Amino acid sequence: MVFGLFKKSNRSETGPWNKQIDSDGLLISEGEAIEKGFESPYLSGYLAQLIDDGLASTIDNKSFRIHWAHLYAAISTPGYSELTQVLGLPEFTDGQIRLKSNNSLIDKNFAISIDGYQFQGKTQYPENTGALLNVGECPALMTATQWELFCEVLKFSTREDSERNELNHRQQWGRIRQLATKAEAKLDDFLHRTIVLTPERLDLKLRKSTFVSDDNVIEIEPLFDGAPQDWIARFDKSNSILDRYDVITENGIVQVLITDEVKAVLQEIKRLPGRRVAGSRAQALLTNPFAALGPSAINVIDEEQFENARAAAGIQFERFTPVIEKDFGGHPIRIGLLIETADSNGPSHSDNEWLSIDELKRFTSKLSQALANGYQLLAWNGYDFELSADSTRHLEELRAATLEISKPQSLVSYAQVHDLSGYSSRIEGIGIEKPYYSPYIAKKSEDEGWFPENVIPIIAYTPDGETEQVAVPLTKDALKKLEAEITKAEEAGQSEINLPWLPKPIPVAEAKAITGTFKEVEKEVKKDGFDPKKMSSTVNSLAKTKKTLILRANIQEVEYEEKRRDALLNVPNTPTLPNGLNQGYKLLPHQLEGLAWLQHLYGAQKEFQVRGAVLADDMGLGKTFQLLSFMAWLVENNPKIDPMLVVAPVSLLENWKEEAGKFLREGSLSILTAYGDSLGPLRVPREAIESRLLAEDGLVRFLKPNWIGRAKVVLTTYETLRDLEFSFAAQHWTVMVCDEAQRIKNPAAMVTRAAKKQNVDFKIACTGTPVENTLADLWCLFDFIQPGLLGALNDFGKRYRKPIEAKNDEEKLRVEELREKIAPQILRRTKAEVAKDLPEKIIVEECRKLQISTIQRNLYAKAIDDFKKRNEPNAAVPFKNHLGLLQYLRLICTDPRRHGVAVFKPEPIEDYRAKAPKLDWLIRQLSDIKNKNEKVIVFCEFRNIQRLLQHYIEQSFGIKVDIINGDTSAAASNADSRQKRIKAFQAANGFGVIVLSPVAVGFGVNIQAANHVIHYTRTWNPAKEDQATDRAYRIGQTKDVYVYYPVVYADDFSTFDVKLDQLLSTKRGLASDMLNGSGDLSPNDFNITDVVPTDQVIDFDERVDINLALQLSWRHFEGLAAAIWSKKGYELVYCTPSTNDQGVDVVAISGTKGVLIQTKTSASDGSKLGWEIVKELVGGEAFYKRRHPDVYFEKIGLTNQFFNQQAREQAILNNIELIDQADLQLLLESYQISMIDIEKLLYTEWDNTPI
Repeated sequence: MVFGLFKKSNRSETGPWNKQIDSDGLLISEGEAIEKGFESPYLSGYLAQLIDDGLASTIDNKSFRIHWAHLYAAISTPGYSELTQVLGLPEFTDGQIRLKSNNSLIDKNFAISIDGYQFQGKTQYPENTGALLNVGECPALMTATQWELFCEVLKFSTREDSERNELNHRQQWGRIRQLATKAEAKLDDFLHRTIVLTPERLDLKLRKSTFVSDDNVIEIEPLFDGAPQDWIARFDKSNSILDRYDVITENGIVQVLITDEVKAVLQEIKRLPGRRVAGSRAQALLTNPFAALGPSAINVIDEEQFENARAAAGIQFERFTPVIEKDFGGHPIRIGLLIETADSNGPSHSDNEWLSIDELKRFTSKLSQALANGYQLLAWNGYDFELSADSTRHLEELRAATLEISKPQSLVSYAQVHDLSGYSSRIEGIGIEKPYYSPYIAKKSEDEGWFPENVIPIIAYTPDGETEQVAVPLTKDALKKLEAEITKAEEAGQSEINLPWLPKPIPVAEAKAITGTFKEVEKEVKKDGFDPKKMSSTVNSLAKTKKTLILRANIQEVEYEEKRRDALLNVPNTPTLPNGLNQGYKLLPHQLEGLAWLQHLYGAQKEFQVRGAVLADDMGLGKTFQLLSFMAWLVENNPKIDPMLVVAPVSLLENWKEEAGKFLREGSLSILTAYGDSLGPLRVPREAIESRLLAEDGLVRFLKPNWIGRAKVVLTTYETLRDLEFSFAAQHWTVMVCDEAQRIKNPAAMVTRAAKKQNVDFKIACTGTPVENTLADLWCLFDFIQPGLLGALNDFGKRYRKPIEAKNDEEKLRVEELREKIAPQILRRTKAEVAKDLPEKIIVEECRKLQISTIQRNLYAKAIDDFKKRNEPNAAVPFKNHLGLLQYLRLICTDPRRHGVAVFKPEPIEDYRAKAPKLDWLIRQLSDIKNKNEKVIVFCEFRNIQRLLQHYIEQSFGIKVDIINGDTSAAASNADSRQKRIKAFQAANGFGVIVLSPVAVGFGVNIQAANHVIHYTRTWNPAKEDQATDRAYRIGQTKDVYVYYPVVYADDFSTFDVKLDQLLSTKRGLASDMLNGSGDLSPNDFNITDVVPTDQVIDFDERVDINLALQLSWRHFEGLAAAIWSKKGYELVYCTPSTNDQGVDVVAISGTKGVLIQTKTSASDGSKLGWEIVKELVGGEAFYKRRHPDVYFEKIGLTNQFFNQQAREQAILNNIELIDQADLQLLLESYQISMIDIEKLLYTEWDNTPI
């Protein structure tokens, strides 16, 4: 068990570890040191992570095994680069393995052995224990490649007697030689000169003879992998087939050993004059080389390789395969042929040709005759079919299917799935949803052809509410980033990817289709065979599209509405309690009120057309208990009620099961889990699905009919709901609960659409944060529970603003209008309002003024000094813009170390406490908490700092500290493991500390045993921070909860910590109004001069004058234009994308007034620019008018040089103002612009930080 790592220790500090090294690996144990004792204060953290990753195993509570293979695998895994040091292992050897041989390859006792190691030209003979070398007094580890070579040599030395022969020796030496090359091993003279090849396969290269004009004359070259350059010449030189060929190369003699099977095929080729074949014999060879070249050919010639070679020779035939669609009972529905035309890259074209009964009979008759006559080709309906050994079997299949075609049926039928009456009326049909993103290929220069240097890949999309597409060209780096994000998403089990340069998440399937298309096009362009007309078919073949339920989405207009009557009855104060509540558990007053509210709205379905509710109680107020009571009441009222569905993240579903067992009597609610491994027995086998569903719709995932059985509540995940949407949507649900419903706040996300497709009487969205970032979050929740109530999304976004954004009386009135609309169907209570019996939550203020250390101040000064030099030519500084500096200043406040030093290495705690006031305070605070015998949660998101905390806390208090990371998409088994570790922490008596990532506690983690919460590092979002705190401060907590926000403070300036604390406090205050929400802090929330020492502010950032403006890059010059208009007082100013900006570089808007700015730069001082800038502005105006329909735009052209007379005349005709160098100088004298002002408008997201 891993939990033994984290039990409380009675020792005052962590004692030594025992390490035993043997041929299998390392055995690590904790206890009194034997002979291999070593100190590694934070090894327990690494062991926990290794066990989580399957790279170590537990033997008992205090013993752990790491096999050598796992050790090497871990070292190559991110996060374990320091593992050998942690384990007290020596450095990797810089020596080279020496291999020597004894006897010859033909000798039974031929041996290959390790003849020591060469160190800087000297040979030593260290003993080894597994991968550990004992080199004098300096032990060393083998490298990974050396260990692999060592294992292979050891395996060869222990071979069986039956393997002690020349052939096997030569083959095994070939394998060992490859590994020796990778490991840079030294070989003795015999091994160095002995290169042995034993081809087991031949690659037949076919080509039309260059000596004759007849296309039917084919020359055959028998090649193999690694064949020497002069192999064919050596083969042709001999009249017979030799057992061994010695081919002279520049590197010595290469020995080619010919096996009996290869020899048989080579003999057949040798019989062909000049290795050429013609006429009918050529046809026989080309259609069936296995028959033409003898029985051994089947093991020597790879069919796929031969087909590729045949296609390369310009000869192609079609192949046919019977296609028989069957129902679950095995009865054919329709019969046809899959006809494939192959080329060297595999099937290049395939079609299903379905046959009528008469056509089928004619085809089988003709096929039967061809086989009887021994033909190798069959001409039919314009095809030349190649007949193979399978053709007889295909004939039998087609005949049998013809006899069975009249017999029927199946578990999941096409008609059943396509019957729309079984779904919600919000489903308008079944089809392929048009992808939001599409791939295109364009030429950089239209005057030139399709060649690699002139091709640029593009992702295109049409913004919501518009008709014209936006094109985003992709650089090679952007394509690599996209491919890396696809891999990361697939490994994490995610269905979508977020990219900063695309407006919406892109589904993984679409992303793979797009990158696949670009790769295919790249191949075709390189082969000079690209046809842009085939682009769409390439996309379709790569995108494994499957049909889905098409949702009436309510985005552009209201397509589906469940209209609620305005007059709702007053909510009763008291609910009807279910009889199934367990004795000892009672609903609190606010929970009784919530239950009464849910019962009231549920009862208003028919009279008032109420279709759902948003339960938005503060976290920790027992929403799950209220919902379980509501469900139990429904089942008691009507035992025959249709089932209810709960959708939630995995970890929260575990909590649902636990609380149902705790609060309800056994049998009150029968619960079915439908996710993870529990789905296996519920799935329909593929063969039981009508094949037409796969053939036409691409659908293979279904659950069995009546899969719910007698269950009244089904628990599932959002991902399962998405993946099995047909089976879930075909079920009628009485109630559907979306817990942590912020998961369905994105209208474009597949999980959101899947939730809205369900056929439900009454829907409940359960979330403590109904508005996280924008009011669109709220719209999406209500479009789920009461579609149409808030109109279409586009109109909603134009009509309503957050309260904090409402600037005039009309906008404020609309805010109140929105509150009135949603009020009957949303219930939000905070702990302060209703949880009167809950202990107090105490924010400890003393830790918000931790005096900055001298080292932190010095690091601050060095970072700022580097930042000031960032624009100097050839300056080697780590910060290229203000975001990089901000991120580093953030880290200095928590873990003071030089920039670029990311790996934690322990130092004496007194030294570290002296330079890190946060840790110094933490140790003192934990001492006070220990005296009270209470538990602590420490939140920290950085893994290196987590290990740092674990090390120093364990060292100071002699306890084991667990570290728990994780995310909401984790597998059920991992989530279960985390829950058990948290339970172990809670169950332990007395003082304890656990280090958690805020991500790990996103859903379903309750830790009421702790009543001290320390936010050692801060998130960007106060709601997420409060959510973390509420894992301890919730119903069930019996003690006052103390919350600490340690802040590093300076007397003479505001540190980053201080500024972040102020911004989070401000956002937290605004979020008290539910409609404001509390999104993440953005870089624009920070004025960098606010977090810089006062004496550093002078000359901190260079003011942009005309001389500096003339030196700016084109992109920074665009930022300069944006900064000027921002200083002019425009409320919204943004730079357009660096490519495909539609002829506009900067957009500035204030109310209904706007400015479109296009810039041009030139390094040629005094040059006069033409009127291209005028053309671009005129062309781009329509695009931005559609994007901002209520804004009247002026148009401005700006340059760092001058304009010619034609440009000025055209500007007047098109009502465009031109600003040249002289005008720009006046603007820069009027408005003080700094480089940071420019950078803040160019770099707007933390993710864009190029540190």
